Amino acid sequence: MSPQTRKTAAAKRILILDRNQDDLKRLRKYLQAEGCEVAEVKDCAEALQRAKEDAADLLVLDPAAAGPEGVDFCLSLHNTPETAALPIIAVTDARAKENGVTALNLGADDFVVRPIKRAELLVRVRMLVRVKELHSSLISRNQELEDVNKALERLNQELAGRNRELEQNIAMAQRLQGALLPQHYPRVKNMSFCHLYAPADVVSGDFFQITPMSGERAAIFLCDVSGHGIRAALITSILKAVFDYVYLEDKNASQILSDINSRFRSVLGQLAPQIYATGSLLIVNGEDSTVTVASAGHACPFLICKREMTCDLLMAERDIGPALGFFADPDYSHKEQKLHRGDIVLCFTDGVYEVPNSEGETFGLERLSELVASNARLIPRDLIQKIISETDAFRGFGKRPDDICLVAVEVH
Repeated sequence: MSPQTRKTAAAKRILILDRNQDDLKRLRKYLQAEGCEVAEVKDCAEALQRAKEDAADLLVLDPAAAGPEGVDFCLSLHNTPETAALPIIAVTDARAKENGVTALNLGADDFVVRPIKRAELLVRVRMLVRVKELHSSLISRNQELEDVNKALERLNQELAGRNRELEQNIAMAQRLQGALLPQHYPRVKNMSFCHLYAPADVVSGDFFQITPMSGERAAIFLCDVSGHGIRAALITSILKAVFDYVYLEDKNASQILSDINSRFRSVLGQLAPQIYATGSLLIVNGEDSTVTVASAGHACPFLICKREMTCDLLMAERDIGPALGFFADPDYSHKEQKLHRGDIVLCFTDGVYEVPNSEGETFGLERLSELVASNARLIPRDLIQKIISETDAFRGFGKRPDDICLVAVEVH
């Protein structure tokens, strides 16, 4: 490799503080042949200034040329951030071994003795320059790491702030959803109501409403929105607004459910039927002790007879219509059922019975019907708690995977 090629590849900058002409000649010859850029300085002050300005890679120092201020000079180099890592090679007299020790005591990192030998000099230069490069690389990486840590700290603070905001928003959504649910039951002759509502997450995709009607009647609307969490909770608020807007009087259960579907699709627009909900609409009449039911893709409510200890569906599965939001003009049928004293109508969402155990088996609607029938003589509140405890025992681990909502009506 030619000297010019090595200079291009290395281009190490060496400062020399030495008044010995023989030293200067040898140093310049050996170092330039190695591809180094060599600069001579006349005293310590100039050396310190050049080291700061030129970012030198190494200083070759004759302690005699440095004079009495040599110790302070070396300390200044090592205590100045810009030059702290600058390595120093001292040139000493070979007549006394102590000269080398003295040079190290002055703050030099290594020394060579006169007459300067090329191999000895270059070995020390390469080693110390490499050490400086590693030191500079370490400082650079530490600075990068510090910058990354500061950036991460800023991101963590931003994330913590957003998490707090999100938690506040979710808490607000939970309170708002709770406000959408019935705060009290309507008074209906010979009828009493009971419910349990438990989201799987902070907010729920299940929803129910009990609205009074004329003539000792009430409409019960129970629905289950597809999906979970915030999105499903948002859709329940839309269904709440839709149901509140629907005129209930002079309509049967099928007509009310059709009206809900039509207005729901109108609000969803192009999102229908990607977003949908299942639901049941019941009209209970305390004057003649009847219940009328229509269902939109939802599990049909149970009719529980205490006297006979039976639990039956209020309508056949074939009479259940499509889910809300699927079709523009679906055909919803309805069925009216006479009720007797002590009968209970129980509405529920699928989170009640679609509960898996550790083996992946689901509790199921049939097992739920058998459980309800065997506990038919319980009052609605205790019956609901029995259902929850038995399905929890069946599940055996973890939290419920879906929201649950149960609404019971008892005839007195």
